[in-house]
Amino acid sequence: MKALLFVFMLTISSHTLLAQNEKCLAFSNSIINNAKGKILRQAVDINDVYFVKAEIPSTYELETVKTVCDTTAKTTKVSFNWRLNYDKNYEKEFIISGKKLLITIYFNDKFLYFEFPKN
Repeated sequence: MKALLFVFMLTISSHTLLAQNEKCLAFSNSIINNAKGKILRQAVDINDVYFVKAEIPSTYELETVKTVCDTTAKTTKVSFNWRLNYDKNYEKEFIISGKKLLITIYFNDKFLYFEFPKN
């Protein structure tokens, strides 16, 4: 009976984590679609961080890309506003269903990078 209860609880928690990942992925895809971008790569790194790399149109200005991200995320919590990271690229962190989703704009290379924990 304890084993059955354990399996049941594990299934529920796995489903919840999967649903949170799906929300982060759906949010990322919404931004990519709104920016008329194209997904270049999706994977999980060695630290169990899920990431999506997407190309953005070369005609976009930096402020346009920021606006697309902010407009898509208008009902989402924000951990911090746009800031320069150590590589001098702009990044912003959103909270989607309790998970942190970091968006980095690599403007010179014309791509967006989304990352969030796998679990």
